[in-house]
Amino acid sequence: MPHFSIFQNAKKVHPSMETTTSSSGRYYRPELDVLRFFAFLLVFLHHTLPDHSNQVADHLLKGFTPAFYAFVNACGFGLSLFFTLSAFLICELLLRERATVGTVAVKQFYIRRILRIWPLYYLGLALGVLVALLPAGNPTDVVRIGWFAIFLGAWNASHQGWVYNPISSLWSISVEEQFYLFAPWTVKYFNRKSLYGFCAMLILSANIWLYYLGSVRAPDYRIWYDFFVQFECFAAGILLCLILHGRVPRISIWKRLALIASCFSCWMFASYGLHSRFFSASENPGSWPLIGGYALAALGSVMLLAAFLGIDPRLFPRWAIYMGRISFGLYVYHRFAIYTRDNLSIDSLLSIKAIPNY
Repeated sequence: MPHFSIFQNAKKVHPSMETTTSSSGRYYRPELDVLRFFAFLLVFLHHTLPDHSNQVADHLLKGFTPAFYAFVNACGFGLSLFFTLSAFLICELLLRERATVGTVAVKQFYIRRILRIWPLYYLGLALGVLVALLPAGNPTDVVRIGWFAIFLGAWNASHQGWVYNPISSLWSISVEEQFYLFAPWTVKYFNRKSLYGFCAMLILSANIWLYYLGSVRAPDYRIWYDFFVQFECFAAGILLCLILHGRVPRISIWKRLALIASCFSCWMFASYGLHSRFFSASENPGSWPLIGGYALAALGSVMLLAAFLGIDPRLFPRWAIYMGRISFGLYVYHRFAIYTRDNLSIDSLLSIKAIPNY
């Protein structure tokens, strides 16, 4: 996702913390670009590796296939990391703007978001329409893409299921846009104590809804695509921003490694132990495993974000930072690359197959 900049005055901080502002006053953390690229890689692995009932994987891994499939599903929590990171950065930016000029320029916020997201997003949707109109495409997908065009793709997918089109992953952009509807207004009018309460309300609402979806044995797509459910990750990102209060922790490499290991432990337990991601309504693990699994997805995302914050960017190769800067474009179009690899480059346009890996 995008990187951000804003100006502020220098402040004294606790010796165990450091400010997030460069000497020029520009707010920018290159290590978060690397984290953003890492999140994209996780999503890419989730979309390319087999996640269930694959004959080759079953033959090669034998008894280890359940753990392998759980790992692939855990990679899907890279999207949870995207949401958490986005909320953290947006909240940090808006709070700094309010501290500097006394308010939040909501109109300018939306203009920046529109210029950053809409061109790549709508071009992706246009390409999706083109795929739907190909001889082997599904023209009815055009109607569903229309829901994506008004940023209700997540709502549509949660009610109608997977859309077999390369634009399928763009449901998450709808969730982001829902977050943008209230983010600037909330920071503009709420003080920090009220923001804590707002995050608590988001988390409580998400878990009440998860309890209901578990009790009615809702299918996985009904849960994963639901923006109420995903708002728990946004709340987690905002909470981390509030707790750090404009600073980043200066912690040892071993503590950072421990946080990274804890993150993946959370994600693996959510996937392998609690089965928070599944493939049919009959496999719905129930309310409490869902609540626990999605809480671990958010907690792991916060841990990974905290582990990366404050790492010396010189430790990372420049290409990793650059790839993080263009990660939004990679995310929007990676499904088209997978689609081409699996279909157009192997089969003819008249025998395209769809792979429902989400």
